Amino acid sequence: MRLVSVCVSLVVALPGSLPSQQPADSAQPQSQPRYYIAGGFELARFTRFPGPVASSLGPGVGLSLQGGYTRQVGRLGFRVGLGYFERDREDGPSVFGTFSEFYNVSTSRTVAANIDLTYDLTRSRIRPYLIGGVAPYLASVSQRFDSGRKVDYNQFGVALSPGLGLRFPLRHAEIFAEARMYLFGGHSDVFAPLTFGIRF
Repeated sequence: MRLVSVCVSLVVALPGSLPSQQPADSAQPQSQPRYYIAGGFELARFTRFPGPVASSLGPGVGLSLQGGYTRQVGRLGFRVGLGYFERDREDGPSVFGTFSEFYNVSTSRTVAANIDLTYDLTRSRIRPYLIGGVAPYLASVSQRFDSGRKVDYNQFGVALSPGLGLRFPLRHAEIFAEARMYLFGGHSDVFAPLTFGIRF
């Protein structure tokens, strides 16, 4: 009977005496709120006009800056932040025939609020993930025509922003890379930024 009591005591005391094991798939607690900053290159495609006209307009090239707040719980993440996009595009007279009035250079600056969800595809140390969300935005566009005329206008809307990413944990931070598209329904641009950033 005494032997049974000793065995029961050992079984009860054993779990508390063992060292606690950390999850192998994460270098930091996943539920902690964190912040991120990022920057990258960006392409824009003109889509206002349907048919062959749209395909003859060249892509715009620009830069993007982003930053905000993120929270990760397991594989699911929530992210909210701001993004700034700036790009230039040159449209030649071949688009509209020989009318030089339609030859123009445009500069577009966009501020967007990013509201995103992410989902980790694996639990490995290097984690690929899906990202998607909505981005209310305000774009300011300036067009300078070959004739000397200049036109400025603003446009507001809400974009969908699907994409893929990859993040890698460091000792006290995470670095990540993302390829995304911003689909602006009813307006003139599709942005496709390639972004590199850090979460800390």
